[in-house]
Amino acid sequence: MTATLTRSIRLAAASGGAETSRRRAARRAAWSAIAWQVVGVAVFLGAWELIARQIDYVAILPSPSAVVANFHASMFDDPGLKYLGVKQPGYLLNIGYTVGVAVGAWALGSFLGVLVGLLGARLQLVRNLSEPLLFVFGAVPVLVLAPFFLVWFGNGVGNKFVLVTFYAFITVAMVAQSAALALPKATEEYAAGLGIGRFGRFWAVVLPGTLPAVLSGLRLALSTAIAVTATVELLGSESGAGRLIALRATQANVAAVLALAIAVGLVAILLDLILRAVIRSLLRWQ
Repeated sequence: MTATLTRSIRLAAASGGAETSRRRAARRAAWSAIAWQVVGVAVFLGAWELIARQIDYVAILPSPSAVVANFHASMFDDPGLKYLGVKQPGYLLNIGYTVGVAVGAWALGSFLGVLVGLLGARLQLVRNLSEPLLFVFGAVPVLVLAPFFLVWFGNGVGNKFVLVTFYAFITVAMVAQSAALALPKATEEYAAGLGIGRFGRFWAVVLPGTLPAVLSGLRLALSTAIAVTATVELLGSESGAGRLIALRATQANVAAVLALAIAVGLVAILLDLILRAVIRSLLRWQ
């Protein structure tokens, strides 16, 4: 009995050591990936700086340092933009406006998309009503629909919010419906054999089974929401990063255009990192 207990202790210790080694290897791989990403960004910025200095014409290609200087100078206020009629001319306020509208519309559209997508996969009537619209409007570019929404809702917040909600809804609904339809029928049949009702199977089988795909769809919809919001603002808006980009483009201020575009992209990356962390915590059970 003592020998058996000793073997069990040794096996447990070996298993714990193997798990620790795997965690260390995973951490090393993560830090190595981050290091290579930093190297890639540094090489890109260095090459950009060298090429810009060779061209030596900011109207064609400003250097990264010129882009950073432009963003710093107009971060909180810009008299030139104020003269052009921008109520809040600071870059940060307008970027925050764009991202705020995008995130709010993304949240509403994603909620509706998950609901309709999962219900459509299990209720034939809902699928018959929603599937043709999802496929038709999912293939329509935002630049085609944006002018109609601009006429119907004006150039205020409502125009952008409705359009971004619409595209987030389409993206998430298609992902959720496809994921639910791909679930093996045997899983639900087994749950039904245990006496679980339709509503219970939806919460205990369908929702957990589709969660990984749906969460990935949420990431896609978030990036789409930010891009659509900025694009609509290019066509006409009272505020937002897209409007500032349009104004700066008419002035041939390439440094300002790049500064705003890169800033919006960095915010989108930050939001995606936060969403990925939330997804990892939700999928820890896998």
